Amino acid sequence: MLQETMQTVQDAEAKADGIIKKAREDGADMVAQAKVRAEEILRQAGDASRSDLKSAEAAQKENEEKMTKKALKDADTEIGSLKKKAADKEKAVVDMVINELI
Repeated sequence: MLQETMQTVQDAEAKADGIIKKAREDGADMVAQAKVRAEEILRQAGDASRSDLKSAEAAQKENEEKMTKKALKDADTEIGSLKKKAADKEKAVVDMVINELI
């Protein structure tokens, strides 16, 4: 009876050792898988960040181009207005000089 009990205890210990070994192996596998997944997540985050940065740069460039076009249009409008004022003043000056000469 004692031998049977001892054998049962030894079998239980062997089974427990097997369970512990399996748990360690499973734990190591989980850690390895987690590392691979973490690296993938970091890579994807980096890719997303680079993509977002490129999109932001493109949007900024487009905005700059729009602002440049608007500034050029405003400058052309102002130049036209100044030319008209200069022409009007030139006519007035010519008329005034002619009146002074007469």
